[in-house]
Amino acid sequence: MITLRTATRADLPVIADILANVQGQADPALDVEAQRTALAADLENWFGRDEPESLLSIIELDGVPVGRLRVVRWPDRIFLGGIQVHPDHQERGIGTELITALIEEARASGRELQLTVDKINIGARRLYQRLGFRTESETVDELHLVIPVGA
Repeated sequence: MITLRTATRADLPVIADILANVQGQADPALDVEAQRTALAADLENWFGRDEPESLLSIIELDGVPVGRLRVVRWPDRIFLGGIQVHPDHQERGIGTELITALIEEARASGRELQLTVDKINIGARRLYQRLGFRTESETVDELHLVIPVGA
């Protein structure tokens, strides 16, 4: 069973591990252990400084932390600020289930759902396209995707 719980400062090592492993998956040359250490220090500096509309959650699968999800809910839109699932737990429908729930929430509340994805993240781009996101704009490195109100 997939569940979410609000992240706490005690979760920082778990978040650092998830992020480092996801980044290592994208870049096999990355020293995952060094990245984990660097991320843990960096996360400590910004944890709790996000906007009040932002919610950082730990994704759990049968009670085991397997990912992180950040969602920002404003009155006029919802922004998926990041979803990462540890490589050992990918391809199980976790991301699809959570993003589908956000799409349903956005539609029910009449708000647009937005996100930004790196152009090089082909797997995530395929997932978002399959779920109905469309490109609204782009930069050199990123695509800004949306599910419009009423879509």
